Amino acid sequence: MVKEKEQSDRQLLTFEWIIGILSVLVLLIPVMIASYLHMEDWLRITLVIAGFIPALIGLGFALKIEQVAGYYECKECGHKYVPSFRSVLFAMHINRTRYMKCPHCHKRSWQKKVISKD
Repeated sequence: MVKEKEQSDRQLLTFEWIIGILSVLVLLIPVMIASYLHMEDWLRITLVIAGFIPALIGLGFALKIEQVAGYYECKECGHKYVPSFRSVLFAMHINRTRYMKCPHCHKRSWQKKVISKD
């Protein structure tokens, strides 16, 4: 059962990349069209907003997957946990490593995403 969860988490993290890339494309294509084609200002604004809304929704789903798939491991005490959505949203990050406060030792450190809890 543990192996199934690990495999499921790996698939979710791959799906997260796909959602993120598609969301960025959904945002960039209307922005590029609005930038380079001659059109009225109201149409330009509508086009940018039409790209922005689905991109935010997609990136929100990708961030939720980042939160729930796998665990974060504290560098200080080794505790593995699933952080809150708010913590993941506002944490500085580089790829899947985030600067967060551990709920066990209450120290801030760069915490890496790991798949297994062992």
